[in-house]
Amino acid sequence: MKLPSSRDFPAALRASATRVSYEAGASVFRTGSPTHSVFFVESGAVRLVRYGRAGEEVVLHDARAGEFFAEASLDSARYHCDAVASEPSELLQVPAAALRERLDVDREFARQWLTLLARQLRAVRSRVERLSLKSAAERVRHLLVSEGRGTHCEVALAGTLKDLARNLGLTHEVLYRTLAAMEREGIIERQGTTLRLVGYRTSPPCKAGD
Repeated sequence: MKLPSSRDFPAALRASATRVSYEAGASVFRTGSPTHSVFFVESGAVRLVRYGRAGEEVVLHDARAGEFFAEASLDSARYHCDAVASEPSELLQVPAAALRERLDVDREFARQWLTLLARQLRAVRSRVERLSLKSAAERVRHLLVSEGRGTHCEVALAGTLKDLARNLGLTHEVLYRTLAAMEREGIIERQGTTLRLVGYRTSPPCKAGD
């Protein structure tokens, strides 16, 4: 799975975007504060949360590199949740007014924006499905099948294995052991930062295509 970067950020928004940094635990915005911006995660992660009656944290979404968040601010006067950096994060901040204006005047960009949001929604649904799997090996295989390319569902990692472990909801120790076991069993092959399926009982086609 490619860990996206600012290359995935629409060129039409670059002129109005500002790069901002947050330390782990820092607040990006709070529930009820006036909406002002939409954000794109260049690196790190930001969780969108609400709080229950007993003060428990309910995570609505965990925005990762290559994803926008707070898109709902385009149609709301106030933010409906808290956004908190889960780790040190670099974000691109786009004023909501600038994004609304671009959507109004640039039909081609509007189509690109819809395509981007649809792709992001598919990725989030795939991640939720993956995190529901109990076994670490199942999560690795799901990643390769759903996001890999070619006959062996090849995935080139732009980040580290620790980044991959966070994305899979695993500790890096568990991921290392799992990858080593899958290699010994002839299920996957690793070459540098590239993972691929090399043998499995069913050999399903990769959903990402060739």
